Amino acid sequence: MGNMIKPIPSELDNPLNQQILTHLDGQSCHTDIIAPIEKCLSELEGVKSYCPDSQNFAYMLWYVNGIVFAYASGMRNVGLRLSQSAELGLPMTPQPESFKQETGWYPVPYNSENLQMLVNRAYESAANS
Repeated sequence: MGNMIKPIPSELDNPLNQQILTHLDGQSCHTDIIAPIEKCLSELEGVKSYCPDSQNFAYMLWYVNGIVFAYASGMRNVGLRLSQSAELGLPMTPQPESFKQETGWYPVPYNSENLQMLVNRAYESAANS
């Protein structure tokens, strides 16, 4: 049958995405956490998704203009690329520590009541970069 892993789209091969792509390599994702973020993204323009191996429940990520701004891995949280200067007013901790730049990756529960607002912020930041 051969290897069913899809290669990473060439437009994602840029310095902004290297850390998160390395971090996600080999991770899996529970399908329950994908539906809520897909719903949040359904009306946003230009969003593309990538999953290296959907048959084996690999991670999934979303990007716009070649910038990854959201991902799903594990069973509970989605990761969102948010500006550290954003006044979110939410108790969130950037993960992992190595992402300390102007923007950082924040874990957000997939069923958070703030998911739509946070996804929109992450999308807008990436779309306007």
